Amino acid sequence: MENNNLVLIVDDNPNNIQVLATIMAECGYELGIAQNAHEVYRFLEDNHPQLILLDVEMPEIDGYEVCATIKSKPEYQNIPII
Repeated sequence: MENNNLVLIVDDNPNNIQVLATIMAECGYELGIAQNAHEVYRFLEDNHPQLILLDVEMPEIDGYEVCATIKSKPEYQNIPII
């Protein structure tokens, strides 16, 4: 499902998620939250965010690998990842 207002926040630190979520929600964005790579992949099965805010340092699978995996799929190649 494509949503022009949906931003996916990916971070394993709950404090970082809370800060980003508060700011983004105040700006009127709908949010998806993922705390690891597996949650990102599950989220993307049913959603098409307009932006992904991705932490680099995560346990198990780091942000670089998550980014590469997302960008390897044609349906996600145009989603900006920061």
